[in-house]
Amino acid sequence: MTQESADWGSIWRAPYRPLFFLAGLWALVVPMVWLLPEQLAPDKVEWHSRELLFGMGGAAAGGYLLTALPAWTKRGPVPPAATMIATCLWFAARLTSALSEHLPIVAAAIGVSAYFAVLTAMLTHGVVASGAWDRCWAPLGTGALGINALVSIVDGPSPTPLVYAVLIVLIGGRAVPAFTRSWLDRTRRGRPLRNRRELSHLAIAGILIAACLNGAWPPTLSGLVLLFSGALLLRQMTEWRSLEARHYPALFILHVAFAWTPMALILGGLSAILPGQVPADDALHALTTGAMGTMIAAFMMRPAMLRDVEFLILGRTMAGAFSLVSLSALLRISGDWLNEDSFGPDAAAAICWMAGWTLFLIAYFPAMSGPVPRPAFSAALGNQVELGNGITAVECGVVCNEVPVLDNARP
Repeated sequence: MTQESADWGSIWRAPYRPLFFLAGLWALVVPMVWLLPEQLAPDKVEWHSRELLFGMGGAAAGGYLLTALPAWTKRGPVPPAATMIATCLWFAARLTSALSEHLPIVAAAIGVSAYFAVLTAMLTHGVVASGAWDRCWAPLGTGALGINALVSIVDGPSPTPLVYAVLIVLIGGRAVPAFTRSWLDRTRRGRPLRNRRELSHLAIAGILIAACLNGAWPPTLSGLVLLFSGALLLRQMTEWRSLEARHYPALFILHVAFAWTPMALILGGLSAILPGQVPADDALHALTTGAMGTMIAAFMMRPAMLRDVEFLILGRTMAGAFSLVSLSALLRISGDWLNEDSFGPDAAAAICWMAGWTLFLIAYFPAMSGPVPRPAFSAALGNQVELGNGITAVECGVVCNEVPVLDNARP
């Protein structure tokens, strides 16, 4: 085996490597369905929505959760074979989704849900075996995504975007203030950060209630609940010192990405209460293109960033990618207020989205091979050294985890 082939074999040593690449690739490919003739893609809207949620979103969620799992369980990294299996099942789900109308319902159901089922099984085993019960939301989240994938095949649209909103609050609501607190402590920038976790918990409860009320109650009630949840998250962010984080771009983009979630929830609430003034599509795209797209991009960039001692460096290509994805979301939700006779906001949004993810893939590709940075999502490399086979250690000889406990993480 040549050195080059051995180096590329390291792609399986970290779950984020293949799955994040596939998430970015699928984010780029899926909008191209609109370029196909109608006879080749008769239901473009449904396939487009399903693939962004379960294809792009599913790969990103799996890559993050499997990479973070060793830190939660205090065990070694996920075996390369498990990463291979998850990746193959993701491909099988994409093929099944494209051919679902020509497959028996049982085969289609198994095909679209097997990826999430295996993710749920691996996460459940890790949580139960290690007693990390505070992480039980992870298998519950992937299990919910699997159920929603089934519903999307059998019964059409489902409340999947709200499931991702919960995951964003659970992951981002913990990571963003933790990374920010660490950066503030190390740079000695005045007053400490305060993170009121109870506000996140109340917001999550509201999102879940709204998801349960979806289609079962008058929309005004679910709209009020979403408004309440969005307001809680905005209140929480006021103490995260987001403007101060602008001095550290790799951290600032996480703040920008998280801010899309309360904005999307508020738009969702307004669209339910005032459907004539706030279109439901705007609220949906604020949550998917805005909250999901930007948060996925911001997190997936981190393992590919250069490390300067204890800081991550946001390169120009990555900054351009994130800016274009954010601009795409802004254009998509502002279309009703723009003059479409002289400017096509939807086409411009699609161009920005695809250009942004093209830049992401260009910047991310070098991170597919070579030594695996551990922790993957922070700059807390310290004195760790690569031992091979996906294991790292610090000079004192203590085996290190894949990612740090986020409350003590370095940004």
